[in-house]
Amino acid sequence: MISQYFQKLLGKHPAKTKPIIDAERFDTLKSRLQKELFQPYDESKAFFPEEAALIKSIRTETAALNRNNITRTQAYLAFYNRNPEVHWSFLAHMVSRNGGYHMTDLKSSNMTHLLDREERQKFFLFLERANSAIFADAFPQLLLYEHSKRKELPLRRYLPVFHISRFMAPIWESFIEEPHSPLLTTALIINEQRMLQERILKRTRHGEILRRLDFQLQEYLGFMKVIFPYANKQKGLHSLTGLTVERFADPKKRIETGKLLYGLLFQHPVVFRGVGHFTKEIPHTGSREDYWARIYTSDGSTSKDDKIFSPTLHDAWKDQLFFPPHSFDWFTNESFMEDLRSLPIIKKEDLTNEVLENVTQLKTLNELKSIF
Repeated sequence: MISQYFQKLLGKHPAKTKPIIDAERFDTLKSRLQKELFQPYDESKAFFPEEAALIKSIRTETAALNRNNITRTQAYLAFYNRNPEVHWSFLAHMVSRNGGYHMTDLKSSNMTHLLDREERQKFFLFLERANSAIFADAFPQLLLYEHSKRKELPLRRYLPVFHISRFMAPIWESFIEEPHSPLLTTALIINEQRMLQERILKRTRHGEILRRLDFQLQEYLGFMKVIFPYANKQKGLHSLTGLTVERFADPKKRIETGKLLYGLLFQHPVVFRGVGHFTKEIPHTGSREDYWARIYTSDGSTSKDDKIFSPTLHDAWKDQLFFPPHSFDWFTNESFMEDLRSLPIIKKEDLTNEVLENVTQLKTLNELKSIF
């Protein structure tokens, strides 16, 4: 069941769930995962030259595509277009788009007086660190799977080299034996959020920044939204669906959010088709002009039609060096497996008018802050 927190938070959405896999298959998978808890985690294997070349190739490609939010977001989509059975990659593309919007919001004309320069820099570095850490963990897994489709690969042998949690070995093996997109997607959601919690938020100053980010965005916005543009409402104004979420400091809540977003994207054909069309037609720039050109502009030299300045990512922020996180494996407790049991069933809500109202409120708040 969805937690009481999410029932209250998403009051419009029914607290209904459906099993991801049947009880017998879940018990089998659970048994395999339990065995992983007692397996030695060996990252020091010897590899044949061909294997070493593959590892080097994956590391090189991942590093090149992990340059910034734009390259990561596009990499997720390109992978999904080649491997549409891996639903997580399309979900990751859309969530990463939103990550880019949040990064450029920090330099938008709607935030000029709400955060000072130092706060903006800290919040950007937090968003960038989380975004890049997830990509560094997930993308080698995706590339290994893609290589396994061409030539049989023992993924279990390679995952430790990239510091991937032992949790994922039985999941990928199960997916290769019998592809099951909801199971793989849910497992990757769990893995990335638990990894982020253990390797970044618990062991760096970013955990405190996340709590401050929660508080300040609550204070200024009242909430955060992850939006999916899915239809042309009017010229230059896409209709939006998505989720209103808050308090991301709890990994359990972030996992539930990911599962809800997955359901919203893949359970509703009108959303899936509309978002798919949007991603084909509109390359990701990081500017909210991508989906609301009537309201936002990425041109900072003009205030034409009183539009809100929303810069592209390239104009807003310089690329940052990637620092690999700790290699600590988060999978130390079998209770973490329970999130694999079910997915929420969520209704589609059109958020277009609500988001329009939020934009107006934020603009007014920013103007008032400039006076006081």
